[in-house]
Amino acid sequence: MADLKEALLPLRSQFLGERVLLAFEDGLVQGVSLRQGAIKTPAWVSVLPAQALQRGMPQLKDLLGDFLGDLLLSMGLIGQSVSLALPAAGAHWRVVEWPFEEWPDTPIEALRTLDPDLGLPFALADAALDLQPLPGQPLRSLLVAAPRALVEAWVEVMQLAGMPLERLLPAQVCLRQALLPRLQRLDPRDGVVVLQPGSLTTTVQFWQQSVPIFERLLPADDPQLADQIVALLAFCGKREPGFAPRRVWLTSALPQQQALAEALALPLEQLDWPDYDSPVVQGLAQVR
Repeated sequence: MADLKEALLPLRSQFLGERVLLAFEDGLVQGVSLRQGAIKTPAWVSVLPAQALQRGMPQLKDLLGDFLGDLLLSMGLIGQSVSLALPAAGAHWRVVEWPFEEWPDTPIEALRTLDPDLGLPFALADAALDLQPLPGQPLRSLLVAAPRALVEAWVEVMQLAGMPLERLLPAQVCLRQALLPRLQRLDPRDGVVVLQPGSLTTTVQFWQQSVPIFERLLPADDPQLADQIVALLAFCGKREPGFAPRRVWLTSALPQQQALAEALALPLEQLDWPDYDSPVVQGLAQVR
């Protein structure tokens, strides 16, 4: 009877519209579970086993799979479908400008055929690709690419955890989905500095017209964080003459907030993510 009950768990989960959202970053896993689109299990954070990840790539697959399986079992979530945000450290994003007047029928295949030099540390032929169309002319897309081996490693980890993987999306796509409503309310001329504080790094991004135009990772404990961001703004201003920063968004609290506001002389706003505690997890829930 116990075996039968365990075998029926995925069917029950599917019938109830249950799924688990997981996001991995900086040695942590963040999660929440949904039922029919509503929060079932509140947002939580757990520390991953040491050395389990390196730049988003699972290094100890058996250990990580067992850890996640035990964790989700203890929370009563085993057997539910999983939507997973691929760690941002394992993926890269670029803006692709198409040499066409109309969208290609199969954009990913068309991009592989064109094979433009995008400065990626791997070949497009060896990558998993996500393309999001961008508005306006000329035709542009936001590309997020990750090594195929990294995607396959995460599929294997979830198999070892005993969790059916329903969807795997880059964290960058999820972040943009969460930020998009705010970005679209801005004047198109307004540039935004987005800071994502983490336990190990602070991700610095510059956005304009709902598109990321620059990204850099800085140490989370850098006492000169404000000066570093000022220098990055000066560098980006030379590379992107049209970029005009007008505000700073924090995805979570930052110890140096006061010094940062003074150094940048820009309005600073800490964003909140009701029920999800993370823009990546919230964006993962919103992506259709």
